[in-house]
Amino acid sequence: MSLLIGTDDGLYMADSVPFERDELEQVLDCGVVTAAESWPHTDGVFVASSTGAYRSLDGGHSWNDLGVPLGDRFWHAGQSEVWSILATADGALYAGTNDPYIFRSVDDGETWAELKGFRDLPSRGHWESPIDPHYARLRALETVPGRPDHLIAGVEAGGIHLSTDGGQSWQDRRDTIVDDVHQIHPISEDVWLATTGYLDHDLENLGLGHAVGEGGLWRTVDGGDSWDRIDRGNDYSYIRSVFVHDGTVLFGGGEEAPPAWVNDEHGVALFESTNFCRDLERVSYPGEPHEVVETWAVHDGDVVCGSGLFDVPDQRDDVEGRIMRRTDAGEYETVGRLGANVSRLEVV
Repeated sequence: MSLLIGTDDGLYMADSVPFERDELEQVLDCGVVTAAESWPHTDGVFVASSTGAYRSLDGGHSWNDLGVPLGDRFWHAGQSEVWSILATADGALYAGTNDPYIFRSVDDGETWAELKGFRDLPSRGHWESPIDPHYARLRALETVPGRPDHLIAGVEAGGIHLSTDGGQSWQDRRDTIVDDVHQIHPISEDVWLATTGYLDHDLENLGLGHAVGEGGLWRTVDGGDSWDRIDRGNDYSYIRSVFVHDGTVLFGGGEEAPPAWVNDEHGVALFESTNFCRDLERVSYPGEPHEVVETWAVHDGDVVCGSGLFDVPDQRDDVEGRIMRRTDAGEYETVGRLGANVSRLEVV
């Protein structure tokens, strides 16, 4: 069982864990990896990145470009980027880009069509990006468990929006969460978790930011009609990802948004809860005091996570990526290092 490691410098593979740096193989030179996903109902593993979306049918050794439409969106890099990828049980593929747009393919990525109903959401004029205040990112695309035609879209920054017809039309739900949405984690048909951050307050002071929220970990129990923050009182409220394993909720956060990470002007924390966040236990991990936990997976029965300072406005050369493993005793140990910030993990 191999571990795919997405970074801000392409996709790597570790044949085993722990691993040494020279044992890693770069299997895809794709710039910044923004998603790495697989599903039991669809063959292969998928990666979204700053250069496009890709699929591997041989366990991550070779990759095919899916040809998601990328055009000049006046983005900071001059071209749009793929930020999310989704395969549904009915055979459709979806890709989310910055600006943002959603594209759908029903022929395994041979052709793509934009779901233009997503452009019609009333709150779209208030969406923005933490890098460029004019263009948001479609960070998260998920289906509702048991309902492959029900889609959930999370926008950074622009809230969460719902579709019940495979993305043809959308319900605007920005009024329930206005934050910088990073991840949506559906647990059942009605119960979902969402991790959020917030735009840098300096943008607001300059008159450029109007989607500044409070961040935190949120839960809905009514299929997205309403949301409640379940980590109230947590000062480390800039949260990138949440993971649920054997009844334990795991998530990490930072005190500040990425602009503060450039000069280590922030602290981080890792939390666990066995009662769905009625109580939070802060646990120590090797990436303290500054490395943010970005991603989680289960490898050979062990919970593993990746950290670094991914998505910092000015990428740092002095910060390395770290892979950690949670031991049976509940402690975290470093099991691998690499010279790029870790953004995504996927097991193949």
